[in-house]
Amino acid sequence: MSRSLPWTLAAFALAAAACGGDDGDTLPPLFEPKPECMGDAIVPFAGVQQQVISFLEIGSTEDGFDLDGDGDTDNKLAGVGGLASGPIADSFKDYSLLIPIEMFDFPTAGVDACVKFALYLGSYKTDGDADGEDTAVESGDCNDHDNAIKPGAAERAGNFKDDDCDGKADEISDAMPSTDTMDRDADGVTMAAGDCDDTNNMIRGGAFAEICGDGLDNDCDGVADRNAAGDECNPYDATPDHISVDPLSFEAGEPVVKFTSGEVTMVGGKPHLTAGPSLFAVTIPVSDGIALTLKITGTTIEADVENVGGRVTLQNGRLGGVIDARTADTIRGLDVSQIGLRPEDSLLDALFGGSVGIILALPSLPPGGPHENCRTPDIDVDRDGLEAFCDTNLDGDTATKLVDLCIDGDGTEIKDEITNGVVTKHCSEALDGSGKPRFPDGVSVELNFRTAPADLVRPAP
Repeated sequence: MSRSLPWTLAAFALAAAACGGDDGDTLPPLFEPKPECMGDAIVPFAGVQQQVISFLEIGSTEDGFDLDGDGDTDNKLAGVGGLASGPIADSFKDYSLLIPIEMFDFPTAGVDACVKFALYLGSYKTDGDADGEDTAVESGDCNDHDNAIKPGAAERAGNFKDDDCDGKADEISDAMPSTDTMDRDADGVTMAAGDCDDTNNMIRGGAFAEICGDGLDNDCDGVADRNAAGDECNPYDATPDHISVDPLSFEAGEPVVKFTSGEVTMVGGKPHLTAGPSLFAVTIPVSDGIALTLKITGTTIEADVENVGGRVTLQNGRLGGVIDARTADTIRGLDVSQIGLRPEDSLLDALFGGSVGIILALPSLPPGGPHENCRTPDIDVDRDGLEAFCDTNLDGDTATKLVDLCIDGDGTEIKDEITNGVVTKHCSEALDGSGKPRFPDGVSVELNFRTAPADLVRPAP
């Protein structure tokens, strides 16, 4: 089933300008990773504290980290915070974005000199019968074990089941339930009294509680793994729910995203976690066969460590770092009309050639030069001067602005490689003489978050 991800830009898009270092040969990159601390190894699903991010928002400018050490906070994404808040909230409401966290070598919420943790991509709603309808979401599937049962299906009289997911079995009409008073499954409730599946005694409606994760509409409200109020089977509350971890979270059996040198100290009378810099990445399936990998380099995480219902959680969390040009240029296939991002364009195009750069007030190179139309990011990661990204087609049509020229901080210009009118290599993909990405500079990001307890489940083999 395809997934719409308008929050992708909201959760990971951004930019602006600052000054860089003068000599890339003498200054080290901004984000030197710390060596792994001495503690238990990261073994997936063996962590003592398992959680899921339960809230996420774009922070204010003041919430940002000082990524480049100039004394000012960095978070250019704050400029689209208002636009992003609705899509982000929607993605949590329909469980499109679940990010579980698993902590290691951290038995209790107290001071600890070595705390390690991994972040995964999770899934909660399911479509186990491949009928195109997910469980757990509003107006979702009421039986994930039978692909003939789903919202909009025809009701089949005489099978004693709710085929169309309206919470009634064998109803005479929309306004008239079944008059059948037999109790075939001996659960004490008949179809006339509200049983929406008289073949299964685990489904009987009334005061019967929903059983989370079984793929059935136990309480006969028309949706499996969810009650009418949406407060049962909710992975974001204090009661831990099972969350399946997506195989995309691993590479050669190891978590793709992990922090190996965190520590917890006392700050303001509370245990406070600090970790990073490291890589934060999440691979999101957008549609069948298509996935986007969103990376934030130099990620620092801070959060208060609190006990919720006997489980460790992270509250007042902050996550900040940089989205580099190469990553932004790989984010394609999105349709976000509010900012002029078309499926054929990349996020890099929207940032430096389209309207996002205008919204975020990304500065242009000085007038009078050969590339005065080009915009720059705000974080000089490799410290050789800020890079710039340009659309050399000066036709003034912002609807078709595409980055086709990348200018390194040392002045080196790299253009897209084009064969028979088709781009075969984007300038953002260029490597330097040592084989490293030439364009690591990027735009600053800061996200506020908190977590809830969860129980993580291994991906199916």
